Amino acid sequence: TYYVKLKKNPNNSNIPVPFLLPCGPDMDFDIRRSLLAEPDLWKEALKQPQSSHAKKRKIKNLSTNLFGETVGRLHLERQDIAMSIGRKSKALRRAEKAQADEERAALEAELANEKESMGAEFRQQFGFDEEETESRRFKKIKK
Repeated sequence: TYYVKLKKNPNNSNIPVPFLLPCGPDMDFDIRRSLLAEPDLWKEALKQPQSSHAKKRKIKNLSTNLFGETVGRLHLERQDIAMSIGRKSKALRRAEKAQADEERAALEAELANEKESMGAEFRQQFGFDEEETESRRFKKIKK
């Protein structure tokens, strides 16, 4: 392998001159043996030991039926169907939204009725509306 080094041109021109410098190890390979081993020795040298995983393993939970089809048995954990959430259609989402709106409206109506009854109790007990006390309080604060 060679390394390229750019140096200034000795003739005072602006174009650099490339120099190739050898780098890295230099190796020369020579073929020293040209004879092959005898066929029986060659065959013995190429043998690989048999490993334990080379044996054919028994395939579990697979069988073949009368028609020659392979049938397998899967073992899965029991699934909780109540927890799985499928895709909801647009109609279901609209129905849920309408139901939520109805519940919200019923709750607001109930709160309004309760506020009205509380106001009536306050008026009966003190003789004036609760809103009047708040307006008086704000007038005092402004003065």
